[in-house]
Amino acid sequence: MMSELSGRNTVSLDPKGRLAIPSRFRMAFPEDQRNDIILTRGFDPCVTGFYKDSWKAFQELFSDNELSQEEMDIIEREFIGRKIEATFDKQGRVTLPPHLIRFAQLENLHEVTVIGIRNRIEIWNPDLYDEIRAEKESVIQDLRGKLKIRQ
Repeated sequence: MMSELSGRNTVSLDPKGRLAIPSRFRMAFPEDQRNDIILTRGFDPCVTGFYKDSWKAFQELFSDNELSQEEMDIIEREFIGRKIEATFDKQGRVTLPPHLIRFAQLENLHEVTVIGIRNRIEIWNPDLYDEIRAEKESVIQDLRGKLKIRQ
């Protein structure tokens, strides 16, 4: 049984670019897709990880929208051109490629932040994640009014 990916973990990143994806995240992947992960850049400066079905759904977002050819070229180069398919090792680790480590500013880090977001994970430089979260706080407060949340 698959559950939704959610929560935040701090995990170690070794000098070879290997990190262990928390087992609770891997167990949230569909049972027949728990050995593999598809990694690519995020919209923000992070690495995004998908299981096979969620990668298909992510790609469908682009064809379901009215994008210009230039926008499609950019999407394909940036997200599809940077993607790698990886298999977890016996310790539940995956190796991040150098181009994604650079993109997400993970060089020389010993710990990274891994976040589960419904059908994907994001791998972040913890300082960058906190900085971007702080910048987005006003958006969160605006949403509070739009969503009519009572507190």
